[in-house]
Amino acid sequence: MKENSASALIVARPGPLRDGLHALMTAMPQIGNTYNADDILSAVNMTAEHCPVLVLMDAGPNGSDARMAVWQIKVRCPQAQCVFLANDVQQRQEAEAAGADAALLKGASTEKLVATIVGLLPRPIV
Repeated sequence: MKENSASALIVARPGPLRDGLHALMTAMPQIGNTYNADDILSAVNMTAEHCPVLVLMDAGPNGSDARMAVWQIKVRCPQAQCVFLANDVQQRQEAEAAGADAALLKGASTEKLVATIVGLLPRPIV
């Protein structure tokens, strides 16, 4: 693990999206351990165990379950910063209402995703 770094949890089914998010987290010096959860139940359990600073969550095919997970994650680990990747504007709004710290539409630019994540991560103490 990188010294003075935070952990991240990626909630997405195995595949290109999760692989890309994992590569992004690995490249960020602020992120140490990156955990992967295939489903919402696993995500909630892993949050309770690891209490990551950052949770990246794909809406998946059933966005309502993912929105419930945002709420459950925030209850278990209030300091976790949740970034929700929504399929549409309605899902984005519902994720924000559920407590997501940021909600982006899938297809947002990499620059916007990185800026959002960096803006949510804790600043190092100097």
